[in-house]
Formats: sequence, C-alpha cells, structure tokens
Amino acid sequence: MTTPRSIDQRQLDGDMVRLQRAAAASHQRGQAVEAVRTTAAGLLAAAGVVVTLAGPGRQAMAIIGFAWFLVSAFPLRRAAAAIALQGALLQEMFDTSLFRLPWRTMVAGDPIPEAEVHRLARRLKSGCAKDNRIAEGWYDPTGGVHHPYDVLMAQEQNLAWDARLRRRYAAVLLTAAACWSLLGAVTGILVSGTTLTEVLLGFYVPSLSAYQLVCEIWAAQQRVAAERERLVRIVTSELRAARPGSLDDVEQRRLCEVARDVQDGILRTRVDPTRVPEWFYRRRRPNDEMDFAATTANHQRRLIDDCGIPPSRR
Repeated sequence: MTTPRSIDQRQLDGDMVRLQRAAAASHQRGQAVEAVRTTAAGLLAAAGVVVTLAGPGRQAMAIIGFAWFLVSAFPLRRAAAAIALQGALLQEMFDTSLFRLPWRTMVAGDPIPEAEVHRLARRLKSGCAKDNRIAEGWYDPTGGVHHPYDVLMAQEQNLAWDARLRRRYAAVLLTAAACWSLLGAVTGILVSGTTLTEVLLGFYVPSLSAYQLVCEIWAAQQRVAAERERLVRIVTSELRAARPGSLDDVEQRRLCEVARDVQDGILRTRVDPTRVPEWFYRRRRPNDEMDFAATTANHQRRLIDDCGIPPSRR
C-alpha cells in the first residue's frame, strides 16, 4: 500500500513551486508600490524638519506635501489593491490545490490564467531570498496525519504567524508616529520666532502623506490581524478536539467544510493591500519559525496515525 504524500512533500512539486514563484513575484510588485509610498512620505516628512529649522520654503513644502498626499492616497493605493488581489488569487490557487480543497468561484472569482502564472513565475529571480524560501517549503511536516487535519495544521501556522507579524508591525508604526509628532513639537519650540502656523505648514503638512500612510497601515494591520486571530481560534479548537486514527465520512465532510470556510477567510485577509515589509519579516523569522514549527510538530505527534510513519523532522 502506497503512503499518501504529505503537504510538506507535495508543496515542492513543479506545479506548486511555479504557483509560489508567481505569487512571490506579484508580492514583490506590491512591496515596490508600498516602498515608493513609504519612501516618498518619509523624505517629505524629513524635508519638513529642515524647512522648519531653516525658515524659507515652508509654503512650497506644504503644497508639495499635500500634492503627494493625494497621489499616495488615491492612484497608488488603487494600484496596490489591484496587485494585492492578483497575489491573493495566486496564493489561493496554490493553497486549494495543495490542500485538495474545491475552488469557490462565487468567493474568489476566476483563477489567474495559466499563461499569466508562467509569466509571473519567470519574473522571480532564481536564487533570490524568496526563491530560496520556496525551495525550503512554507509548510511544516504533516506526514501520517489524516486529511483534513493536515490542512488545518497548515492553516493554523499560516494564520497565527501572519497575525503575530501584523500586530508587531502595527505597534512599531504607532510608536514611530508618536515620536515623529513629538519631534515636530520640539522643533517648533527650539526655533525662536517660529509661529504655530509656520510649524504646521513647514512640518506637519509635508508629513500628511506619512501620517495618512501610518493611519491606513495601522488600521488595516489591526483589522487583518483580528480576523486571522478569529480564524486561528476556530482551527485550534478543531485541532484540540482531534484524535489520531481515521475519520468517519460524516466527520471528514464536516472538517473539510470547516477547512474550506477558513480558506475563504484567509483569502479575504490576503486581498487587503497592506503588507508587512520584507525586512521586518526577515528580522523575526528565525524565532517565529521555531515557535510555529514546534506547534505543528506537537499536533503531528498527537495526531499521527499508528501506521509506522514517524513524525518528519527538519
């Protein structure tokens, strides 16, 4: 009797890797748009400090700052949303195929055409950090665990890790915005002869796009994290109640529906264009990876079927 291949094994198949590469390339485009918005907002905010200290050019800085605020808040925001939708659909195609879940057209719409998947996959540079992570595999071992408990384990890892990252990043942004506001007040006090209006025009108006971006990202990160935490509670509840061994048909169908509904929730959160920067993800990755690998391994040890398959280790 042939042992079914587990999620962590099948994720390295050629068609699965291609979908992951396409999703990663789309994600890079989204990060590039966010980087433009963030960098420009930061430069304008920094220029506001210089203008407040130097004096001349406050009105010009106010006009430039407000103009960029409009560009960042509308056309660039729409571009980021369109890219996020494409990336979310590619990730949904990967997950539903890997987890053997049905595609829900009423929720996700049509899949990305195969030709576009190939085109995007080629755009990801071979050997880059994202490509290496794909080659290592996203999901931890689930060998010996009956379907769909293996799917729930992978979904729990996805949801909990991302929610943790988003909560952290939201806290960092809020702290940075508070410090920047304090800096503006201190700068205005230190510059003799500077009026409140001049500080507002020279410092805070050029920072409008930065403030708008912080508010937008903070609110979105909190919203997405809250939804993912809600889904984690559903998945964790099912896993805690799980027992090793085969499932009867009724229970298996019920759990497959739960997994499919959770996947819909994951898609909803992925469509949101707000992202966690790559540098922030890399900084915390080693510790986070160990935490969630340990959680998955604990589930695997508890749920593995007594069929002579030892829990996989990395």
